[in-house]
Amino acid sequence: MNFSAEVLGLKLAPLLDAGGPVSLAVALSGGADSAALLHAAAELARREPRLTLRALHVDHGLTHAAAPLAAAAAAQAAALGVPLRVLRVQVASGDGASIEAAARSARYGAFAAALREGESLLTAHHREDQAETLLLQLIRGAGLRGLAAMPAAAVLGRGRLLRPLLEMPQSALRAYAAHHGLASHEDPMNADPRYDRVYLRSRLWPTLLERWPEAAATIARSARHLAEAQALLDQRSAERLLALGAGPGLCIEGLLGLTRAERGELLRHWLARQGLRALSARRQAEIDRELLRAGGTSLPRMVWAGGELRSFAGFLYAFQALEPLALEGERLPRADAAPRALGALGRLEVAAVTGAGLRVATGASPFTMSHRAGGERLRLHEGAPRRALKDLLREARVPPWARERAILVRADALAAVVLPHATWIAAEYAAGPGEAGLSLHWRGAPAALMPAPARANPIEREPPFR
Repeated sequence: MNFSAEVLGLKLAPLLDAGGPVSLAVALSGGADSAALLHAAAELARREPRLTLRALHVDHGLTHAAAPLAAAAAAQAAALGVPLRVLRVQVASGDGASIEAAARSARYGAFAAALREGESLLTAHHREDQAETLLLQLIRGAGLRGLAAMPAAAVLGRGRLLRPLLEMPQSALRAYAAHHGLASHEDPMNADPRYDRVYLRSRLWPTLLERWPEAAATIARSARHLAEAQALLDQRSAERLLALGAGPGLCIEGLLGLTRAERGELLRHWLARQGLRALSARRQAEIDRELLRAGGTSLPRMVWAGGELRSFAGFLYAFQALEPLALEGERLPRADAAPRALGALGRLEVAAVTGAGLRVATGASPFTMSHRAGGERLRLHEGAPRRALKDLLREARVPPWARERAILVRADALAAVVLPHATWIAAEYAAGPGEAGLSLHWRGAPAALMPAPARANPIEREPPFR
């Protein structure tokens, strides 16, 4: 099997045939495999004017080889005229994860954060990588999702992760790199048998190939069959999510109405859809015990590498670690200014309006932004009593982690509270008919910041699963 720009184009045909611009990023390690992928992608971009291409290199900082790898990646990208961005991460193993798993988590976290809206990240994972992944997952006692190995496509950040070469033998990539004289630098960690994948590749794989020369192809084919079976389960899980009224969270009552096996598969599917790392079997059992069956006013929380689970108001929430808001004392943006970026939490948009919004009074104190400190009170309607903000937030079913990130707008007193789903204007600061005002909108917030639905009982809509 040969590798070429034409072959890559066929693998990417669904993207290229969809019409409109195509934005690609290649995960460039500095090694020969990703160098071959970048070269073919660059050739494809020269032929296809709708395609824009860049490269992303992750510097893990784990060995003295980090600098040579980054230099090799920079040289490979420069030789092809492809823009390169280097992403530096800190790798800290924890939660029982190996250094390999921690590095992988940090790497994909960096890729997810760097991807642009609608951009596709290409990796050079090949047939032998896929076969090794299945064997490692089997040794670790993985379930069906793990044994399906690496998916050919998955959601990643604001874009997609694509592995177009999973059926391509590594020898074809190396032959392509040699034919085009591509310089590369191999990570010495890839030759250190202390790491599971390297041990498998260097000690066990040659023995397997001696007996079964086509082992890579057949094992990768098994992974494909398992992936198809997992896809059927995912389809069923997607139907169940709809039945549970999946919005910002999953209805706990509905989850408890499923069997343990159904519930576990549904949760794994739900987390995977959000790009969150899978939970161990031990953690999965903790969800049942500590989050789904917690009673009273308890607000249980589970944190693991790359994600967080919370239980609130009869719903289970899952999300990536939320950034804090750093707004204390900052002036409210002008109506003619660009929206105030809130990082991964979205943006604050301010626009001039008439007869609505926050009243703009000549000579009044400037509006500033702050966070909750406790004790704030707000009058939402003329003649109504001034009420504690904490009570208003609780009645609106705003989750505690969203309350912590509410944007408070002040002048001489509290003038407005901006939330991802609504903006509350204090009655004394509301613009009247004909008066100049400012509309305040929080756009692009994560679903985890949205309020819990008012009714947590989807049993009437639940189909007969069993």
